[in-house]
Amino acid sequence: MQNNFYFLFITALFFGCSNSPNEITVTAENNTQDCHMCPGYLLIERGNTIDTLKRGSWGQPPNFNQFKANDRDYIALESSYSSGGINESKLSILSLNEDNYLTSVFDTLISDEQISSFEINRRNLEFIVPNTLLIHHHIETYNHGDEGSKKTDSKKEVVLLNLAPV
Repeated sequence: MQNNFYFLFITALFFGCSNSPNEITVTAENNTQDCHMCPGYLLIERGNTIDTLKRGSWGQPPNFNQFKANDRDYIALESSYSSGGINESKLSILSLNEDNYLTSVFDTLISDEQISSFEINRRNLEFIVPNTLLIHHHIETYNHGDEGSKKTDSKKEVVLLNLAPV
């Protein structure tokens, strides 16, 4: 009787601790280097395999959101990069499904636009799970006298994404 209990315990421990091939776990790790162009890491664990994506800046990985849409698994990666007062916003959505694992199903990049030495058209992205992309716009006008700024002409575009498999 004790041997049967021991066998069941070991079997449950073995199968309980191993990852199911269908279970996907995503974790983020910082890089030990924190230079401007140094990426962070996203570790994607599927079964007994771990894939590493190098993304982001300043040693930090991008913000990520693992989600399901149409009974399929995805990960959305949101990041931004600023240089010279101009910001770029990026959204990448990768498949976590076996048939197209880590394939990009959506990718976009938008950038601020310098209108004049006093005005910038600011743009940034916001992803709402599972399929809505908001693009925020506003004009930022600088006043060099008091070093302040004023935001005007705020707009929001809504884009519905089709994440259906091809």
